[in-house]
Amino acid sequence: MGSFTIGLDLGQQDFTALVVVERLLVPPGTLTVEGLHRLAGRMVRPVEEYHVVHMQRWPLGTAYPDIVNDVGRLTRRPPLSTDALLVVDRTGVGTAVMDMFREAWRDGRLAGAHQPIGVTITGGEHGNGWNLPKADLISAVQTTLQSGRLRVAPGPLVDVLQREMLAFRQKITPSGRTQYESPRREGEGHGDLVMALALALAVPNTIRKPDLIDREAPAPVS
Repeated sequence: MGSFTIGLDLGQQDFTALVVVERLLVPPGTLTVEGLHRLAGRMVRPVEEYHVVHMQRWPLGTAYPDIVNDVGRLTRRPPLSTDALLVVDRTGVGTAVMDMFREAWRDGRLAGAHQPIGVTITGGEHGNGWNLPKADLISAVQTTLQSGRLRVAPGPLVDVLQREMLAFRQKITPSGRTQYESPRREGEGHGDLVMALALALAVPNTIRKPDLIDREAPAPVS
């Protein structure tokens, strides 16, 4: 079994979005007989992949306590009930909402999850603790995607995630800083799924080493 990270982008005027990523080790690509002879006696390292196994969004205006309870129900179900790290964007909502998740973890409503991590997304170029530049978060998505190590399970929000990825634009400010923006589209959100995915990739669950799994497609979590 792999190790799981839950990225949660909390919205105020936008959708709240959640993405579950399974980090796992897979055998290297298929080798020819000739290739196997060349590699005889050598250590062939497995490849680390990230599989998106679950995505969801809440309707606009959903109360934060309801979101906390929904996330708790998710973490109490296998396979997340054995090893899951919840990473929450606390940027716009402040400490009060983050405290709701910590309280839920303490009283067992987030059973199976490790203590939640609250991340503040900044506009700068250098991180500090759990203050992460937005550029670093987007870079985590880009590098994993471009290296072919990101796979997404089929589901109703896959097309939305793809459109959000294509909509993100890089902008260089007059001061030379790199910014990433996503245009707001009615009914489409504001890059919420991408940011939830970025949180799960930038702060992966490394508490337990994932198993070596010979799996080509993600195994959805419902």
